Amino acid sequence: MRDRPTHAGFRVFIDFDNTISIGDVLDGVIEKFSTDDRWQALEADWEAGRIGALECLDGQMRGLSAPWPELTRHLDGVKLDAGFVALIEFVRRAGGELTIVSDNFDLIVGHILQQRGLTGVTVHANHLELAGGRVVPSFPFANPACPGCAHCKKTHFIPPNDDDRRVIYIGDGRSDLCPARHADVVFAKASLLSQLQAEKIPCIAFGELADVVRTLEKLHNENQL
Repeated sequence: MRDRPTHAGFRVFIDFDNTISIGDVLDGVIEKFSTDDRWQALEADWEAGRIGALECLDGQMRGLSAPWPELTRHLDGVKLDAGFVALIEFVRRAGGELTIVSDNFDLIVGHILQQRGLTGVTVHANHLELAGGRVVPSFPFANPACPGCAHCKKTHFIPPNDDDRRVIYIGDGRSDLCPARHADVVFAKASLLSQLQAEKIPCIAFGELADVVRTLEKLHNENQL
């Protein structure tokens, strides 16, 4: 990791499912709207490392029947970590930049944010279209050099998309491991925390996003961001 100039600013990249949301939104959608149980076999193959995340998600999403009115009713029940709004406010106040990077899909994440009035937040996610209840996924951020990921999250802050600002990454799971290895400051929980600790990669454990905000405020006040 290269040295960055002091006071160059910072960028925050944050996962969505189980990090901003309470629970895994995408898993809930797949379980509710799958037309058969093939999604479970795909999940087992992914967990065992026999297939990558892209193949798993593509197969699972194409097995859904999710008319938009039914899908939105389901999504309107999603709960978000109460600290997310405080995180947005802190980043804006401190002159930083916040981007959601998700293995979920733009249509899903976008609806959840819009319904809660969280506009103006940049989201990079997989792409989803609905055609008569049929679900058509695509993966604009897939990276052939990173075959294990459906969305190669690190591409949003490594060359040619890097600059002098510090990169702060916040996540919880397997899809966050790759970007966490390339960030300057990492906040981790759940399986991401365990894996980073096993690899002896420095990270800051958190339980809720309010914990992250408090730590970032401290770092900012100490001119470490």
